[in-house]
Amino acid sequence: ANFGCAPNSVSATINAYRDSMAFAKLRERTQRDYAKYLDAFDGEFGKDAIEMFEESESLVEIEEWKSAAFGHSVRAYDYATTVVTRLLNWAQKTGRLRFHHHHNVERHYKVDRSGDVWLPAEIQALLNVATVRERRIILTCSEGGLAPQDACALTLGNVRKTPQGRRLYFRRKKTNNVTSFPVTPALAEVIDTTPPGQQTLLVSLRGKRLQPERVSQIVKDVVRRANRAASQNASKTPVRTDLRLYDMRGTAATSLLRAGCSLNEIAVCMGWSMRTASSMIERYARVVPEVSDEVLGKLMRAETEQGRRDLQE
Repeated sequence: ANFGCAPNSVSATINAYRDSMAFAKLRERTQRDYAKYLDAFDGEFGKDAIEMFEESESLVEIEEWKSAAFGHSVRAYDYATTVVTRLLNWAQKTGRLRFHHHHNVERHYKVDRSGDVWLPAEIQALLNVATVRERRIILTCSEGGLAPQDACALTLGNVRKTPQGRRLYFRRKKTNNVTSFPVTPALAEVIDTTPPGQQTLLVSLRGKRLQPERVSQIVKDVVRRANRAASQNASKTPVRTDLRLYDMRGTAATSLLRAGCSLNEIAVCMGWSMRTASSMIERYARVVPEVSDEVLGKLMRAETEQGRRDLQE
């Protein structure tokens, strides 16, 4: 950052934003991600007056900068769009800008991974080659449908008693939504074997505090081992390499759907709003084999019943 900049410069605005409560409220990982784009934006426009973004022509300049700096990656390009919009929104709210034109800028990265859920056999293939600590990570993420940042923050204090068992009760880091997930036998294994004095349910492979960004890499390593084992033994199940750790949330939601849970029950367990739950379950229902089997069963029962009526007539 340019600390010798003019008070109304883009650099000064970026420095103030980084010192603001709005930036401080972001997660550490998000702050680090934002810093990369803010530094690049500062390098391009830092000496200019922040008021330049009140001119509609500034959209062209921002577009050219994004294309030059991040055109190699659609995701990075869109992330730059997000960071610049957040910065300029903050500048407007705090009086550094009267208005700006960087609103509703088109995003280009779109993906629907609702069809990408880990199959039970694939989860088992991971567990077959996992170490004890890797097993705890896989069970927690697959059974509870937890995002890495939530899984890493869980403690025994998040385990609450219910009339008939236990539940994991916490607020999601991403949305702050309350989540209440039943403790399944697999999750009970993780909870009940947590060593005395261990602060969180999950720790790194060296027994240290587990960082969310490390969780994905650990699972990727286990996938490679599982596929190596499958390549040497045809009886073992290979794991699709395009699956991601976050797809385990879909796996957990699919398990709830298979169990016949209501929309409200799934929303509470996954930490989703009712609207999000409705949308997500509609997508997941398309890839759950049991749903097709259930529909087939209903059709066959209907045909049988119609046949009986025809005979009676």
